[in-house]
Amino acid sequence: MSLHIGVGEDGTVVQFGPDVLHGPEQLWYLDQVRPFLENPDSTGPTLVARHFPRVWRLPDRARWQGLHLEYGILELIPGMLGREWPLFPLHLHRGPRRTPFSAVIEVINGQGGVFMQRVGSFDRVQEASVVWVRQGDRLLLPPGQGHTVMNVGSEPLVVAEVHSSDTVVEFDEWARHRGAAYYFGPQGARQNPHYRAVPVLKEIEAELLAPPNPGGHDLYQGILARPERFHFLHPY
Repeated sequence: MSLHIGVGEDGTVVQFGPDVLHGPEQLWYLDQVRPFLENPDSTGPTLVARHFPRVWRLPDRARWQGLHLEYGILELIPGMLGREWPLFPLHLHRGPRRTPFSAVIEVINGQGGVFMQRVGSFDRVQEASVVWVRQGDRLLLPPGQGHTVMNVGSEPLVVAEVHSSDTVVEFDEWARHRGAAYYFGPQGARQNPHYRAVPVLKEIEAELLAPPNPGGHDLYQGILARPERFHFLHPY
């Protein structure tokens, strides 16, 4: 059986099936997101995002733990934060000994943008790209690239993410630069002046970053059905 997740009747909250367990809900408020915004005094909804770690059906818990993988759910509210789309702050996945780790995401509801950047020495951004996604899209997020997720639509953006259970998520380095190399809103993308150098922004089609085929399943069930295809997420 797959994992049953739906958007509530009020259109604002994720609803889980009765047999679904998850870790403590993590709430992201506007004040927590301000360090990553173009204008830290931007106004907007008080609650920006909800994150549910370690989501699984009770009968599947041992299998996920045995694979050393975590499945989580992120919900981003619609609307605006000043002149930017609501976002989950830029972050980087690392493993033991600070090894860069990858992740796979799947859009469950809504429309969004995924921005990725790779930073070299002396605060110079070497790569900057954005992928526009919608319900059903899946992306492989390459190791060593910071990424942020934006809600560009009029309904909640709900995204599933799978990564190694050894993953450590780093935010502080990007807050020092006031977020990502580009800020995004309905008027387009604007460069962040807090980096020494920022390259031209590339737009990438979602198909070019598609992860291994989960064999006709959604991401949750696909990993359980074909775990060997996702071994790269936990390479130890």
